[in-house]
Amino acid sequence: MPPIAEIVSGHDLLQVVWASLIAGIGVTAAYAFAILGAARAVDLTRSGRSGEAVVFGVLCAIALAAVAAAVVYGIVIMTTK
Repeated sequence: MPPIAEIVSGHDLLQVVWASLIAGIGVTAAYAFAILGAARAVDLTRSGRSGEAVVFGVLCAIALAAVAAAVVYGIVIMTTK
């Protein structure tokens, strides 16, 4: 057995790759929804459709909260290990 196999477990390595892939796609998608919500809210407010603007504003707020939660979760994980 090569020495590298004793240092790094293949299962653990695949778990890290899988989790980072999911987190990267999830945080990127959440931030994209935040940008979409903000842009649509501004456009709809300018056109006088305030009801729809509120919906997109809420979408922006929820997406930004998800991004902030992911950042805080990542910091907590890094500081506890």
